[in-house]
Amino acid sequence: MKRIGILLIAVGLIAGMAGCTAIGSVDGESPVLTITSTAGGSVVAPGEGIFICAEGQVVGLLAAPEEGYQFVNWVGNVGTIANVSAASTTITANARYSIQATFSEDPSNPPGINYTEAEVEQLIIALVNDERQQFNLTALSEDALLTSLAREHSISMVENNFFGHERYPGERDITYNMSPGTMRGENLAKIPTRQTIPGPYLSLQEVCEWAISGWMNSTGHRANILQPAFNETGVGVSFSEEGAFIYLYITQIFEGPYE
Repeated sequence: MKRIGILLIAVGLIAGMAGCTAIGSVDGESPVLTITSTAGGSVVAPGEGIFICAEGQVVGLLAAPEEGYQFVNWVGNVGTIANVSAASTTITANARYSIQATFSEDPSNPPGINYTEAEVEQLIIALVNDERQQFNLTALSEDALLTSLAREHSISMVENNFFGHERYPGERDITYNMSPGTMRGENLAKIPTRQTIPGPYLSLQEVCEWAISGWMNSTGHRANILQPAFNETGVGVSFSEEGAFIYLYITQIFEGPYE
């Protein structure tokens, strides 16, 4: 019997001004990038539409599938895309071209798993708010940008085979689009979906409670969860099949006014 542990990392408070965007506004001679998507998802970074880029600019791309769908690949003028099969990747702008993110129906969750990534995200937020309520702290509301950043990082960690707060080239930083006078924190967890191999798979409730318990028993993670100034959050989850093991990579980003 092999017992599996969990990995947890917390980053402290980060204060800053608004971050830089991937797309710049320059003269009409610059490359033009048109981005679209098929049904079943959307391109959340830098978005969809027509963008004017700086010559040679490396632009981060993130395609997010809707529930019940999965990302397939990038199609079109994809010659400068770093990885056409990765939802989180980069493209180098040096011409006028169009790209499209394609999605297909997701046939199933990983074997043995009867819950979705979106369900994990929502339960993590609920359980974190339960912990805050016990200390008479206000509940965190879900923010679309923070959710997008958190999902991007969890997907990136799985696709690029790492676990940490550093951002893979092309990813948006945790400080992306921060407003003046705000601060952010981040908790990470890599949670196995069963405690022993061989052994039964954990339920949605069990795997989320395991993650929260680990965070609350870690000084840095606990400090982020119980930070009174934080009032918004976003959680991103990605499954990772690693040999005989299935893990949940969880990113939670917090934001609130800087004190």
